[in-house]
Amino acid sequence: MESPSMLAPTTNAVSASSTASFVHRHYILLKTHYFLFFSAFGILYPILNITLRSRGLSNSELAYINLIVPFLVFFTNPLLGFIADHSRRYLLTFNCILLIVTILYGIMFISPTIKSHNIDANIIYDNKLGRVLDFCASQEVATKCSSRSECGCSYSSFCRKDNSPFNFTFTMSPNDTRLATISLVDISASSKCGIQYRVPVDKYLTGDNEELPYHKGNASSSDACEITCSIDHFCHGPRHPRQLHYILLYSLLFIIGTNLLSIGITIGVSIGFATLSSPEIFGEQRVFGTIGFGLSAFLASRLYAHFHSDLVYIIMFSTATLICIGITSLIRIQPRTHEENTNVSASKDDEIEAKTKTKARFKAAALIPLLKNIDVIVFLSLTFIWGMSYAPLDPVRIRFKILIYL
Repeated sequence: MESPSMLAPTTNAVSASSTASFVHRHYILLKTHYFLFFSAFGILYPILNITLRSRGLSNSELAYINLIVPFLVFFTNPLLGFIADHSRRYLLTFNCILLIVTILYGIMFISPTIKSHNIDANIIYDNKLGRVLDFCASQEVATKCSSRSECGCSYSSFCRKDNSPFNFTFTMSPNDTRLATISLVDISASSKCGIQYRVPVDKYLTGDNEELPYHKGNASSSDACEITCSIDHFCHGPRHPRQLHYILLYSLLFIIGTNLLSIGITIGVSIGFATLSSPEIFGEQRVFGTIGFGLSAFLASRLYAHFHSDLVYIIMFSTATLICIGITSLIRIQPRTHEENTNVSASKDDEIEAKTKTKARFKAAALIPLLKNIDVIVFLSLTFIWGMSYAPLDPVRIRFKILIYL
């Protein structure tokens, strides 16, 4: 008669006994999984918004895009987690998600930049301010670089007077940046380019430029200037036509990719608990993810400082994710025991019976008692605040609208 051990089906369960291999006994693959996944996370996630800004998206557009992500995660995370838990295909689900994220972010980094015109300006005379640079630009110009002026960010104006070029450097702040008076008739025209600025520049015109002549009212084309920033993507003029589809492309790539990356964290937790023989040692494995995040973020910043190319991030990210997919495929998930399967089957029968009895009695009012629980209130409040923190108010836009209606 065959022994029970011979009748038992062979599985790839992880054994905590000393007979298991060193790799599986100490969960080396699981530790490596967390290290590589969070290394990829640390390489790319901190600079995603900076990358989108360098591609030409404005602060307002980034705020709206980031506002969508946490609420989308709120709905999709439990759904995919439910599917992975019931199918127990944690590894396949995780690898598919990570592969899709790698492709989406790769497309983001090779997509063309949103094209914008340079900021064209004229030197004119204002009765109160003296000589000013009059120009129309995006709403973020007054805040992006001016808020970093103490760190060396400045504006340069390259002008031409009677075919003689000259230039000067100036800074902007909320105190010396003025909005031109805009009538209701001009609102539609102004909205096409952003805001009409008038910046006093007398204190910046020294030496040969100190006696620079000026025109009252609108300057002629011979007085045209071009404004640039010491950080290129911090300010730009009106965009070229037909750039909306690039904005939508970047938005979709960021929203879907970031959403899936957040879901990957949850699936990764499920992989850990499905692999470990004891849930108490989960923290000992997960800490390697924190180590990987810190090390990769620092290394990526050093490599970028050396090569000065955004491709450093996507190359490092893709390398880490592809290796992570390979390592994750080798992890052994513990199968359900016979007792667990029996309990699951019984619980499903009980659940079906309970649903049949309570379906007719279920009402939305049943959720009201949950709102009396302080833990639920704190959770919902933190979720709302976290989501709204992705979309900070734009002070320039608010100020502009207030001035219009006043």
